[in-house]
Amino acid sequence: MFYSRTPNENEHSTDERGKERFAGMVKQRRQLQKGAALALSLLLLLSSLAGCGGKPQEDASSADGPTNTYTPPVNEDGQIVITMPKTLLGGKTAEELEAEDKKQRPTVANQAVYNALLANEDGTFSYYLTTEQYPKLKAAYYWLGCLRDPVTAEISQEFVMAADYTDLDENGVPWGLTVSVDAETYHSVEIWYSAVVTVAPAVMLGRYQVLCGVSGDEWAVHVTVKDADSGEVISEHDFPTRGE
Repeated sequence: MFYSRTPNENEHSTDERGKERFAGMVKQRRQLQKGAALALSLLLLLSSLAGCGGKPQEDASSADGPTNTYTPPVNEDGQIVITMPKTLLGGKTAEELEAEDKKQRPTVANQAVYNALLANEDGTFSYYLTTEQYPKLKAAYYWLGCLRDPVTAEISQEFVMAADYTDLDENGVPWGLTVSVDAETYHSVEIWYSAVVTVAPAVMLGRYQVLCGVSGDEWAVHVTVKDADSGEVISEHDFPTRGE
């Protein structure tokens, strides 16, 4: 004779808790992976920014470069102060950004494209720069926002076939980016390459928008990723993201 046993309420509850715990672990793992990918991709892009001030910037003023002409006011100390919102921290705290900047500053002092990066009490951070440095920083973020080296204007990632700004407004500020990729490479480590071509350039373009006079509460970037061979849209992303 065969007997069947109906699970009791406690067993159901334990099973559900186990499923929830597993789902939470998977979500946490993906968030950690995404954070690591973002940090590394930002590091790759920002390494190009650190020493670009002392090199020629002909590409940055060419017809294909930034066309926005906004110039912010100068304070009584002769400095331009640009404050970036917390949504443009790029996976770090303002204090961490300030500490990193102070650590590398002795090695790039003669090439720096700003005088200081300082954390603010509200979690934001500010650039302090001269009127001569301002267009250089602005141009650097313009190029970084479309995955290009700020000196050569060449695409910085081998698997990226093209990266073009879209939705430029009347002030020459782009609000979108279309990136064409080698799909096989992109899908091989998607959580990494997705951060490289979406989150990282969105942060760079967002900072460029703020440098163009866009309010820190109003920056926005739409990134479209396409297969370079077929033209098929792989994914679309809107930044800043919420609740992730």
